[in-house]
Amino acid sequence: MIECDYLIIGGGAAGAVAAARLSENPGDKVVLAEAGKDVPPENVPADILDIFPLSTFNPDYVWPDLKVHWRGRENSPAVSFQQGRILGGGSAVMGMWAVRGMPDDYDAWSQLGAAGWAWEDVLPYFRKIEADQDFAGDLHGGDGPLPIRRQPRDEWSPLARAMEKIAHRHGFRVIEDMNADFGDGYCVLPISRHPDRRASAGLEYLNASTRSRKNLNVLTEATVERIEIDPSRRVVGAKMRLRDGTPMDVRAGHTILTAGAIYSPALLQRSGVGDAERLQAIGLKPVLHRPGVGRNLQNHPLLPAVACLTREGRDARRGRPPASTYLRWSSNLPGMPPGDMGMYVRSYLVWHALGRHMAMVGPVLMRPASRGEVSLDGKDAQGSPSVAFNFFEDERDLQRMKDGFRKAALFLASRDLRPVCGDAFVLTNAAQLNRFNTLSAANAAKAWLVSKLLDIAPPFGKLVVSRFAEMVPVEALVRDDAVLTEFVLENTTGTNHVAGTCRMGRAGDPDAVVDPAGRLLGLDSLTVADASVMPTVPSGNTHLPTVMVAEKIVAGLRQGR
Repeated sequence: MIECDYLIIGGGAAGAVAAARLSENPGDKVVLAEAGKDVPPENVPADILDIFPLSTFNPDYVWPDLKVHWRGRENSPAVSFQQGRILGGGSAVMGMWAVRGMPDDYDAWSQLGAAGWAWEDVLPYFRKIEADQDFAGDLHGGDGPLPIRRQPRDEWSPLARAMEKIAHRHGFRVIEDMNADFGDGYCVLPISRHPDRRASAGLEYLNASTRSRKNLNVLTEATVERIEIDPSRRVVGAKMRLRDGTPMDVRAGHTILTAGAIYSPALLQRSGVGDAERLQAIGLKPVLHRPGVGRNLQNHPLLPAVACLTREGRDARRGRPPASTYLRWSSNLPGMPPGDMGMYVRSYLVWHALGRHMAMVGPVLMRPASRGEVSLDGKDAQGSPSVAFNFFEDERDLQRMKDGFRKAALFLASRDLRPVCGDAFVLTNAAQLNRFNTLSAANAAKAWLVSKLLDIAPPFGKLVVSRFAEMVPVEALVRDDAVLTEFVLENTTGTNHVAGTCRMGRAGDPDAVVDPAGRLLGLDSLTVADASVMPTVPSGNTHLPTVMVAEKIVAGLRQGR
């Protein structure tokens, strides 16, 4: 058995922040438990360091059996979904776009019961975590652990420059700094990286100096099975199992849950915290009735269109970051906040040759109104959680996604894109192609061959691609509203921006799970400090907001002690 002052469950971005900050006090013994592999500072794998990042395509770094339903369990199939299972979590394997979201996002949190989380409250923590290399002033920080960079305009891809012209023609201005200028417009997404390597929360917070602290014990390949709660409803630690199957108990004065918006609620449910009736129905003994655990699940729905780049349109240099430009606009739908819509614009999609031959334009709902759920499977409560995002449960989301796809189609049909790429299409069941994205010499050879066929004999190359996923012209979809509706419902996927399943709220709110300090309502000595506490998903990638949340909650925990 291990005894400690703080036990942190989950070594992703939030867990890395918590471990680094809590171990700053040498008098506190801190244990960080992560189910995935270690990433030692002196021996970081090349694919994790790569600024592309290649780590996205390494199946060893994600939970192997996790599947999700984009809509409901009854009307959409279960598909594989990436969630980081490695020290550093999603920050070790995702794109590292460093976007704060909109001030309205955080003001809405405060209005929903998360007192102290309005924009003016969270801005100091956004400043604390960043070392912005491009902008200074009252809205930015210069000496935080995460360096923030933007791709210079003279390095933009031909696709990005062409789309900027199209956006300007449609009345959109250029936004130089989307983390400080929150209007509608076209911009480049900031990235957390050094000039030649990624700057994930795992690497920057759990650096060599932090890892050398004698009061910090990092346990990797240690899967927590349940949280231990004594009869007085005080959390006293956790039971876990090591890689070789050896059980281990950790006794802690305080436990911090940072396993993410899917695995944090699942672990609470396995420990008897959740909807009591539903827990009993699957054979688990309820300890605390908190029906909000696992509910309020949110993600950003995405519906990408693709096109084959011309020789002149390719940005094929290797060693490039996954730079992306982005269009932000407001749907102006009643009840929807400003900046609720977005469109990712990318070339150089995948590590192999074919990925550098493709462009992607993807409309995305940045403030979805629909809500999903994470629950346990009654047949195997210890297995992977059951996840249903329930996209388009709210009719306003369907309307906005259709409008966003029409806008993407309009941009893609512009004459300014003709020198850059061919006609746009969508790939139905594109997941079939993902198996060719795993890093291997065989996949590299296959992708190179198809890319050459697309150059030499485009119709034959497209025929090869269509063997795995049907290629439907974008133009054909937007002609008929009924056809477009069906297509949106059947083909929209999601980002990895998962949030909301242990949301903050007032003590009297039956759907709230934690209070504004992150303390679990109804239990002592348990704090949740990851994206699951967010009342609504921010209007942007969740990496930076998750780090901010962990910094703010841990700062309050230390101050309270």
